[in-house]
Formats: sequence, C-alpha cells, structure tokens
Amino acid sequence: MIEWLPYEENSFKKAEIEDKPIFLHITAKWCNYCKKMKEECLDDYEIAEIINKNFIPVHIDRDERPDLDLFYQKASYIIGQGSGWPLNLFLTPEGKPFSGVNYNINEGKNHFKTMIEKVIDLYKVNKEKILQRSQTIVDAVKPTMVMPSEIRQELLQNPEEEIVKEIDFEFGGFKKTPKFPIYAHIDLLLWRYWIRPKPWIKSAIETTLKSMVSGGIYDHLEGGFHRYATDRAWLMPHFEKLAIDNAWHIINYLDAYNILKDPFYMDIAIEIVNYLKNNLFSPEGYFYSSQFADPFYYTWQEQELREISDMTITLVEGKAMIGERFVLIGRDRELIKQLKESFILKRKHRQSPETDKSIYCFVNGVCAEAFIKAWRIIKDKNLLNMALSAIDNTLRALFDENTLYRTKKIHALLDDYAYITSALISAYEVTSEDEYLNKATIITEMAINKLWDEEYGGFYDSEESIFSIRHKSIHDTPYPSANSIMIINLLKLHAIKRNEKYFDLANMSLKAFSNLASPYLSPYYIKALLSYFDLLTLNFYTTVESNIGKATIHQITPFTVIAHRQKDGNYIIPSVGSKYFDQIYEPEELAKFLKL
Repeated sequence: MIEWLPYEENSFKKAEIEDKPIFLHITAKWCNYCKKMKEECLDDYEIAEIINKNFIPVHIDRDERPDLDLFYQKASYIIGQGSGWPLNLFLTPEGKPFSGVNYNINEGKNHFKTMIEKVIDLYKVNKEKILQRSQTIVDAVKPTMVMPSEIRQELLQNPEEEIVKEIDFEFGGFKKTPKFPIYAHIDLLLWRYWIRPKPWIKSAIETTLKSMVSGGIYDHLEGGFHRYATDRAWLMPHFEKLAIDNAWHIINYLDAYNILKDPFYMDIAIEIVNYLKNNLFSPEGYFYSSQFADPFYYTWQEQELREISDMTITLVEGKAMIGERFVLIGRDRELIKQLKESFILKRKHRQSPETDKSIYCFVNGVCAEAFIKAWRIIKDKNLLNMALSAIDNTLRALFDENTLYRTKKIHALLDDYAYITSALISAYEVTSEDEYLNKATIITEMAINKLWDEEYGGFYDSEESIFSIRHKSIHDTPYPSANSIMIINLLKLHAIKRNEKYFDLANMSLKAFSNLASPYLSPYYIKALLSYFDLLTLNFYTTVESNIGKATIHQITPFTVIAHRQKDGNYIIPSVGSKYFDQIYEPEELAKFLKL
C-alpha cells in the first residue's frame, strides 16, 4: 500500500529532511480512470514499494481542493502532458512541479513503472537543473495581471452572437470535443431570448437541450446526466454523475420550460429532480456530492436487450459501445417509457454505483438553489422543504460564527461562499425568514474579509496563496464563475438591505474583470452586468401566502429579486435602482407589468 500523506507543510518538511522528490497524485472519487489507475498500478506491490522508498507520496482530492488542482493542472499543461484526472506530477521538496507521467490504460503498469524509475534517476543526477526548471514552471503558472477598467457596456450589445457562432447546430453544445454541457451559456441565451426573441437563439438552445437527451449522456431509466460525452453527438458518456452538474441541468431545463413553454423541458427537469431525490439526497437531509462512474451498470449486452423487447435494437447503435456492451440512446422517448420498468427490473440485479457521501458546501448551495427554483415552477412543497433542509444541515455541519468550511476540516473556497449565499438569498425570497438573509449577509462579509482583492477588486478563489500565487477568475468552466455569482449576490443584497457598500463592491468587481470578460468565455459575467443595470426589486408589502405574494413567488423572471418590507398591506412595489413604480395588488396586474 502506498503511504499517502496530505498536502501540508509537514509532508514538505519530510521530503526536505529525507531529500526525496514528492509524487503528487490528484484524483476525484467519481473518476473512472482514477479507479482503474489505482487498481492497475498503485495497488501493485512492486510499484507501491518503489514509490514509498523513493518519493514522499502526497494525495489530493480535487473536489476538496480545486484551488490546488487548478495550480497543478496548469503546471501539467506547461510541462507538456496536458491536464485531467488522475494527475500525476513529480515535485521538488518545496512542492514545485518539475515533471509528470500520464496514466494510459493501453500502456499498463510496466510503462508507468519505467517512467517513475526514470524520474528517480533524473532527480539523483540533475537535481540543480530540476530545481531551476521547477521555478520556471511556477513562474509560467503565474496569471498575467490585467488592470481594472471602466465597465464596458458594449459587452451587452448582442452578446448572444459571439456564443451562437460557436454552437454546433447539428448536435448542440459547442463544436469541440469532448463535449461538456454549457450551463452558463444556455443560461444567458435563454434570458437574452426572453428579452429579445430571435429564432437562431431559440435554435441554439433547443438543439443543445434536446440533443443531449436524445444521446447517451442522459440516463433514460433513472434520470440524471452523466458528466460529459467524448463525441460530437453526445452518444458516449463518461459515466460519473455529479450533483452539481445535475443541479445546473435542472436550472437550465426549468428556465427553458419557463421561457419556451415546451413541456419536454419540464419532463426532463422533473426526472433529474427525482434522480437527485432518490440517489443523492441523504437521510441526514443534505445532498451527497456524486455517484461514481460504472460503465457496466449503465450499459447492455445485445442478449439483455433482446430479452426485454425486439424493439430495443432501435435504442442503440454501434457508435455508442464499450466492448460488446451498448449505451442506451434516447432518440425514442416513447419507446423508452413503455419499456422502462423492464429495463429497471434488469438493472436492479446489478450493484448500484458507489456514492460519495461527503457533505460539501458548494454542492448543497447549488442543489438547494435548483430545488427552490423547481418548487417555484412545479409547486411541490416537498422540494422547498428539501432545499431548506439542505441549507440548514449544511450550515449546521460546516459553518460557525468565524469560519465557513468547504467540507469537514477544509476551509471554504470562493465557490462555497458564492453558492451557499445565493441559496440563502433565494430561501429568504420565498420564505421571508430573516434568518436566511442574516446568514447570507454574515457569510458575504466573511468572503469580503478573507477573499477580497483590496488593490484591484474581485474575489480570490482561496485564502491561501500557492508560491505567492492567488488565483482570481471570471471565466465559466463551464460552471458559472464564482466571481460572477458573487457580483449578483452583492447586487441582490444591496437591493434588499439598501446598503450602498454592496453596490460599490459589485461595481468594483465588474470593473476588475471588465478587460478579461467576453460573452463566450464568461457569459455569467454578462448576466451579472445585465443585473447591474436592470435588476428589478419586487418590494413586498404583503405576505408570501397572499394572492399577490404567491403569484410573485411562483412566477420567475430574469434579473429580479424579492425584498420583504412591512407586511401591513396587500401589494408589492416594483423598483429599479432609485425608480419606483405604482403599487401592484392583483396577479393580473403583476403579469401585465412583467409582460408575461
């Protein structure tokens, strides 16, 4: 067994004292290649003995420390071995990367053994050159400083055009492979279509959302999306299912239903909600983070298919196979519905994929946000209760008055602050409970104190620097940038609390990233920019149970926030900035005002 150590100062001191390089291994629990590498290489007695004797082995879980993963992924790319998981790098005792080795299923353990033995010899013979090379790599990882500028309003001039020109109009998504769902881009395209409907925007949205479902990236039996597809037509998935991915899919499909009025999108959203409820919502009342990749569980032998029905052959094709096993393709949803019970009955004889039962702050933030939106549209109160349970139990486990944690014992990163704050604001909007608003404010203040860039504005990803490097990003990857979400959070808090500090910080953040942002690279920044100019506040002078209160909560429009004022009337007052509109008493008046 490899004697793994954590990524911490004591591990580096041990490497320095023993004058050994560090073997850094970064994995994700849900990663199938990581599991295969462990089984084939790292569990091998001879390889484990070589690593334990000649290296200080250090392991990082990328879900726990994406900030470290980002730094070393960039270093790996500079070294020339690309990026991805499992990531294997060789570091100096200081932790600076100088070489790496890719795991390739086709090359096997002997190749891996040969490569690590070469690194052992290299370190003994060329230590000085290695130290110099490692510093060169670290210097190359340092981000280029981009100075703040005034807000570029020209970014709002048809931003959809820059996105749409990259769309694959045959199969949806972007033209490059592998194909990842484009959550942030779909989000912006939907709201741009709501503002100014153009047929080619609708085509980009519909082609993407419907093609994903008609491919193999979607689990047509139990619901939920796999992480990504390796091909242009979404046929061949990587089989892991992440809670955060599926939460963003819920948001996209619900918004598509809300704007395009096609019940197909509602059906898919409900299926994903049910997948999360049945598989990733814990008995303790929070969301687990992922279900591991298991190609066997999700694929079918031809004999199994024929035992179910002669018609199943229309649900598979040769382009979507692993060995002799077929991936189920969703081009005929009606047939799948007819045969679903038979498929599931056969699947129940298999061992379900393992689940990562860790509690993560960012995961529960975005899942709660998705379930609150689902409740507002679907109107199933159980979904709201699950969302509030996830928020409450996550904060009970990972928040005290001085510290927010990402997961147990690991301090929060920016995406934890951003997602849980956004969920808290949403919970306050739909319940009017000040406790959620107060916690959103406290956690935002903590983010400002720990992560705010005092010199240029914007938020750093983490409290720690890595070799004096602190990363700060506005690009969507494809999850919306945490900085963009924080800008929207600040604008909403300003609207609710009428505290100019939050507006000023949002303004500074927008300026900090103005020269870096573009509709293609950072669509959620464009959404934040639209919120900066056009955020509509619905000031409640009523309760959430009144007719006008219910109508407002169950009607979702873009760039809107609910602020609860006195409950002494039965009306709402819309406002944009300092401009206030007439009181609204009836749901029909609200629909007319919102142009629904």
